[in-house]
Amino acid sequence: MKLIAAGVAACAIALGVVLPASSAAADACPTRMLFEVGGMGDPQGNVFNAGNAELPPGVEATKVVYPAEIFPLAPKTLDDSNAEGRATMDRLVREFHASCPGSRITITGFSQGALVAGDTLGNLSKDNRIPHDLINGVLYSDARRVGVNGGPGGIMTNLPTFLPGITMGGPRTFGDIPVVSLCNQNDGICHSENLLTNLLGFANGIQGYFSGAHSAYDFRPVTHNGSANTVFPQPPLIPYGPPLPLPIPTLWELFNGKPAAAGAMNTYRSVVSAVLPQATKDRLDEFPGLAS
Repeated sequence: MKLIAAGVAACAIALGVVLPASSAAADACPTRMLFEVGGMGDPQGNVFNAGNAELPPGVEATKVVYPAEIFPLAPKTLDDSNAEGRATMDRLVREFHASCPGSRITITGFSQGALVAGDTLGNLSKDNRIPHDLINGVLYSDARRVGVNGGPGGIMTNLPTFLPGITMGGPRTFGDIPVVSLCNQNDGICHSENLLTNLLGFANGIQGYFSGAHSAYDFRPVTHNGSANTVFPQPPLIPYGPPLPLPIPTLWELFNGKPAAAGAMNTYRSVVSAVLPQATKDRLDEFPGLAS
């Protein structure tokens, strides 16, 4: 097809005919473009490289490069880093759609990148500059994942904002844009039990984060379509049962945006620390949202 188009263009030039620019541009467009964002410490989105090596014909990938940092583990705060990522993602997506208005767009991210990708999807769902039937999302370990049937959601739906530069944004939705959200049960970033009704379950999410559950995903977003909010069952690393059958709100619901948030989190951080193995306790400052 490209050879035919090239031949037509050559003949047109020889005859002095000017072809519409859109014809040549459309011929060069993929049927689907993946916009990929990596997690903390992966500004180039290398976590998606294996999947990109297997992309089917007509599907291409664009890496959304951003700082991928979280203070105090790196110079930039999570909020500043993510703001840069969202701005870059929004620009790249809109530029691509302007050039290839008929192509599908998949927005995908892992961990911190899932925040960037998910927030971008949420913003796109609120306007119609890009038709929603051309957009879908695939999120791996989204800290703002909504819990299923009242179950645990992401940690940013569970803990309040208490550290400068790390805004716990709460749950978010995507309107009519289909999004697949994937989460491992032991991954405390996307599956965070209510600390007030299931302390051991909350601690298990921290233990799982440091024991590999956070990165154990199959990063092949091209294979995921439709809408799904999936938690993959895993045997707990810290034994825990169902939450207390009491209507106790999460700490996010109780304290987010209130001056008492920092004091409350200092108290509950000590409570959680007491039930963790020493090796995990020593690394608690590395768990996003729990630094002291």
